[in-house]
Amino acid sequence: MKSPAFLSALFSAVIIVSAHGQAPATSKSVFLDVVESQGSSKTVNQWRDISGNYSQTKTSSRLLNVNVRNMSPAPGDFEVEWYFFGKPANGSGRFLYDKGSKRVTLAPNAFEKVPIESKELSNHTVRDYYAYSYTYSSGDKADGWIIRVKVGDDVVRVKGSNALLEQLAQDPEAFAKATKDTQDAGDTKRGKKKNGANNN
Repeated sequence: MKSPAFLSALFSAVIIVSAHGQAPATSKSVFLDVVESQGSSKTVNQWRDISGNYSQTKTSSRLLNVNVRNMSPAPGDFEVEWYFFGKPANGSGRFLYDKGSKRVTLAPNAFEKVPIESKELSNHTVRDYYAYSYTYSSGDKADGWIIRVKVGDDVVRVKGSNALLEQLAQDPEAFAKATKDTQDAGDTKRGKKKNGANNN
């Protein structure tokens, strides 16, 4: 008959071996907050007269301050993804003009701020109140953004600049279609890339 001490030691060894064979716990609980502001901005007047008529070009980017917090007592490895959408200044048809990602490792209950600045978009406006009485715009304008947080292949948190984009991000098929790289489809002059992180 085995002694109690021997059985206790054997039981402890089984627990240690079992625990050693398990993968360490990884957090999938994350809080996501995004504050949007205008990034760089520049206006160049081609001409302007005293009557208020003008021709000008505006170039600007969007700045997002993203706050990611690990809400679990376990550590977490997260991937923050961002997608910026635009529209023609004088028309409709949403297109993707910038995207990227950054990996963030967070200790239990820790947080990290991730600043993200988009590429610049430019639009040109001509306004004439008297001779022709019209306003004409060309170029592109910002239309919104989507931020996703992933753990491995799992999307654990999503935030959009409006309800429609947030709903789009939660539809895998529609999201995949909307975020296909369109820069080779006539969108080759969308401005200079500003992000220092791992853009695609």
